[in-house]
Amino acid sequence: MQYIELLLIGIFTALLGTSLPGLLNMTVVKIGKNEGYKSAYTFISGVSVVIAIQVYLAIFFAEFINFNEKVTLLFREIGLFVFIVLTIYFLFFAEKIDRKKQEKKLENNEVKKKNKFIYGLFLAAINIFPIPFYVFLSATLVSYNVIVFGNPNSSIFTLGVVIGSLIMFYLYLRFFNNKSKDNSFILKNINYVIGGVTSVVSLLTIYQLVK
Repeated sequence: MQYIELLLIGIFTALLGTSLPGLLNMTVVKIGKNEGYKSAYTFISGVSVVIAIQVYLAIFFAEFINFNEKVTLLFREIGLFVFIVLTIYFLFFAEKIDRKKQEKKLENNEVKKKNKFIYGLFLAAINIFPIPFYVFLSATLVSYNVIVFGNPNSSIFTLGVVIGSLIMFYLYLRFFNNKSKDNSFILKNINYVIGGVTSVVSLLTIYQLVK
């Protein structure tokens, strides 16, 4: 049961973390449109390898820090601040900002027709933001007695993250290449969905701090 929980947490956090339009998501879409699904899947394979490495590094760093009770409380307080800021951003600002970023990325990010796997490795490697995210997430999970340190726990959690990322990349590839009114509505309002999720997390964190 513990392993299933870790796998599901990994999948959910990856879905949440990769749901917003970004460099990797939009590059997948562009490759799919310009060169077909096969090239897009090859690119995704390269990205997935780097994601797995990044998550392993994040877990290692989180374990190395050796959190105590005061540090755990500090992380919860920092997490509350982060999630509140994210909620405000997603609900009130992200829509306009993301629209401009999507247009620029689709115009400026040229994808070469060779070595899509290597290109996926490279593009994911320069996207280092997942490392601090999963460091913080690992510490937060440990504070709630969800242990991601040590094998097989770290491997199962990493597998969940990779699976969640693959699912979201696949959804982006399908939604953007087969647009319908329903799909367009979901993508258009994804920031509000994420804002709702982060607001719930904020409320849960407040509850944990005051109880």
